[in-house]
Amino acid sequence: MNFNVSQLMRETSGSSRVYEIDEEKPALGGPAGAPLSPSRDRGHRRITGKVKMLKTDEGIWVSAFLDTEAEAVCSRCLERYAQPVSAAIEEEFFPQDNMGPSTEYPNESLAIDEDNILDLTESVSQYLSLSSPMKPICRPECKGICLRCGSNLNETTCRCDDAAFDPRWGALLGLVSAGRSTDS
Repeated sequence: MNFNVSQLMRETSGSSRVYEIDEEKPALGGPAGAPLSPSRDRGHRRITGKVKMLKTDEGIWVSAFLDTEAEAVCSRCLERYAQPVSAAIEEEFFPQDNMGPSTEYPNESLAIDEDNILDLTESVSQYLSLSSPMKPICRPECKGICLRCGSNLNETTCRCDDAAFDPRWGALLGLVSAGRSTDS
């Protein structure tokens, strides 16, 4: 997401520009950095939103509100799904040429280059990563997986015995199950 801010840099403090964003960008990994599935389109995801730039005394203040989706892995059922992600960005970007040749720039991702191009790519990536849930869930009613056999409980009914089995009670449990089979 590159913006040419040469005209805005020449204007007085308080001048602003507003941009509507609706573009395809490389797909983002999931909240835990999950790799993208080879079966899905690795290419691009749509990013939409609004970017407002405000000229300050020293640089340009950027306020952006963006929406996209990232491929995530559900923390309950371990299935991949598209996680909606929204981010609100508030950062000030500074021109590199004002820093002087001997001054080391403290944060290059917040720099406006010599050609007056403001690159939001790194900031957008960081803010979207921070906005992703730590434990994503594909849907609120997700049942997860069986702790014994690993079956996805959203797709099938687990055949595992729901009761906790303590081997110390094995002989007595055997008597109970034998009694049930003779009663029928």
